[in-house]
Amino acid sequence: MTTNSGEEDVLGALRNLQTHIKDRRPSRHKPITLLWAIGRLAAEQEDTRDHLVGWQTFREEVGPLLRDFGLPDSRVTPQYPFWHLRSSGLWDVEGIDTRGSTPTPSQLTAAGARAGFGKEAAKVLRRSLARAEAIGLICSRYLPDVDRAALLERVGLAGYASASGELAGREGSVSRSRQTSFRPDRDTRLVRHIKELYDDACQVCGARVETMDSHYSEAAHIRGLGGPHLGPDQLSNLLCLCPNHHVEFDRFAIYIEEDWTVRRNSTGVVEYELKLHADHVIEQDHIRYHRALCGHR
Repeated sequence: MTTNSGEEDVLGALRNLQTHIKDRRPSRHKPITLLWAIGRLAAEQEDTRDHLVGWQTFREEVGPLLRDFGLPDSRVTPQYPFWHLRSSGLWDVEGIDTRGSTPTPSQLTAAGARAGFGKEAAKVLRRSLARAEAIGLICSRYLPDVDRAALLERVGLAGYASASGELAGREGSVSRSRQTSFRPDRDTRLVRHIKELYDDACQVCGARVETMDSHYSEAAHIRGLGGPHLGPDQLSNLLCLCPNHHVEFDRFAIYIEEDWTVRRNSTGVVEYELKLHADHVIEQDHIRYHRALCGHR
């Protein structure tokens, strides 16, 4: 899968995000705000919807996030990311003269100021792969010590906290059946097939978990069936894993490179080489999508 220039521009801007440094620690205000803004984009139903948000709404929604997920001794000042994210090249502020110094909250209120991603950045971040890459990059680069699952849930991006995603009531590439909630209908034949191909041996470590009368393995989707990933229920999107490596893969502790080496996310160390059966062709786009969620290209 190729990456277009617009996506490269957005991801490059995110990598070079300027954050305020206090006591040798970078502020979390801008990264948290960007995740909140991405969450709003992800919730939109149509690309033409206005993506700029008024200052009052911004303060009411972003302020509590900065309080709960910012640095412990950091002041809650939502006006700063509202105003200073303009330096990223991704953010627009309208309704107030942007040539002056940082306005006060009362000045922003009086002017009816609005802010959010610029049109081009918003267009890029509405694409599923670019959004996954942006979320993975922001979390790994700027918020490594923050409870990712809790923060992403608060900003409406809970499905990005794991590779499996949420089993939400959305239409995707897999049919859903109504029980107590919506859930993807997995093809049990594919599950049996992937396990038979590898004789229940984990594709990462090669281990076969022994049971009293047989062996046990798990079929793991690379790009999860649940929202927001909405991956396909196909053999090219499946791995045969032991329970431990299934959990590590799903929670981004390990990821797979294009050359099929398996790296530890926390250290970057190559730990294994993925085992591949001749009849099992994995789609690289799914591998790349998972890698993006881990914060890597």
